[in-house]
Amino acid sequence: MILVLVNLTIGYAQKVIKSDLDTAFCIPGILGVPRSKGLIIKRELLKDYRIKSKEISTGTITESYISRNRRWEFKVRAPVVREQNFIMALGLSYFVEEFQFENPTSLTLPFHQNLEDRSLKRLRGDLVIVKPTRGDIFYILRARGALNGDYTSEIFGGDKSDFLKFSIAPLIGWKRNDYLSYGVGAALSYNFGKRSIFPIFSYNKTFNQHWGIESILPAYAKLRYNTTDQKNYVYLSAELSGANFSLYLDSDQSDLIYLDKSEVRLLLIWEREIHDWLWVGVESGYRKNISFDLANSANIDSSIIIDNSLTDAFVVSFSLFIVPPRDYFD
Repeated sequence: MILVLVNLTIGYAQKVIKSDLDTAFCIPGILGVPRSKGLIIKRELLKDYRIKSKEISTGTITESYISRNRRWEFKVRAPVVREQNFIMALGLSYFVEEFQFENPTSLTLPFHQNLEDRSLKRLRGDLVIVKPTRGDIFYILRARGALNGDYTSEIFGGDKSDFLKFSIAPLIGWKRNDYLSYGVGAALSYNFGKRSIFPIFSYNKTFNQHWGIESILPAYAKLRYNTTDQKNYVYLSAELSGANFSLYLDSDQSDLIYLDKSEVRLLLIWEREIHDWLWVGVESGYRKNISFDLANSANIDSSIIIDNSLTDAFVVSFSLFIVPPRDYFD
């Protein structure tokens, strides 16, 4: 999904780097947030919903029923440079989304047939650079490159540039104390489905040993509750996620179009420690579609070819992830 600055798909240093260096430099992380996730395996299911598609050129409307929508995601990330005045982390992820229609043999719209036959895929690399200062200011740069599309092994053997998407987001932040940090920046990204530039705002605050806020707007805002032993975390979360996928709807692979995919989610999240370094997560909530349109380009000024509307859906996901052991920070 995503070549998006969210989570995820936007994750800045408070989720990647902890305040664990004994240093006079301004490390962005605050107390109270959980340890960063190094390896994640996630399975997500969306309850059945309808898709209504309008072809702009003819005005033809086609309705179909998606009986199953499943997503798998695998992520790995780790710091490769970890000095007092410079931190760099690299990540790699793979995402696949499958659609199954209620009666696939009756599908008449090529777009619906394509979703049934070929999954949406994303192979993405991430680079995060953190530059602390000796004052209360820190700088973060995040860059992503991804191959997004419905490619098969045959299609993918051709020109991969058709599927290549980039995003970048610089941010300047201030850490006022161990419990408060905030920042401002800008992102060139696909959060809204199309490639666009927009401002971003980060605010992270730990109020006491149980409650806190983690946010990077417009990507997400989370109210956090954790138990005293820090082995259980509960979040009430509002998230915006988006991506842009390159699709071939014709058999001779000459008609390349772009899927603008964007949605808002309201989620209740529970993360539980199984072992010091092994955790499990469960999410459930509500998905509201913003955009699922086919366009002639990935740019903000693109023209819509097929206008799709999706009914709202219930979402649930399960994840298993690995974090650094506690003695790593000692």
